[in-house]
Amino acid sequence: MNMSMKVRTNTGTGSTDPTQPWAQVLTLGDARFGILVGGPFDGRCYPLVDGTPSVLDVPGSEVAVPGTCRYVLRGGYYRFEEVATPQRPAA
Repeated sequence: MNMSMKVRTNTGTGSTDPTQPWAQVLTLGDARFGILVGGPFDGRCYPLVDGTPSVLDVPGSEVAVPGTCRYVLRGGYYRFEEVATPQRPAA
């Protein structure tokens, strides 16, 4: 099986457009992944959809990380911001 993996800078729609965020992106074929820094998912990658979002909400697991972890794009990496704990209905 021949697979190539590389990290490259994604400049959004073009490097001359200062309004588009840029990120270090891990590519595997046509799939693109943002690199997470800090928090419970430090060092892991998260799949990116079209474009380069400035915020990623990464779902946690009920056991390890209840809720959703928010990562914000700063300095080319998705850096940990907070954990949003889900609201539990009152009994």
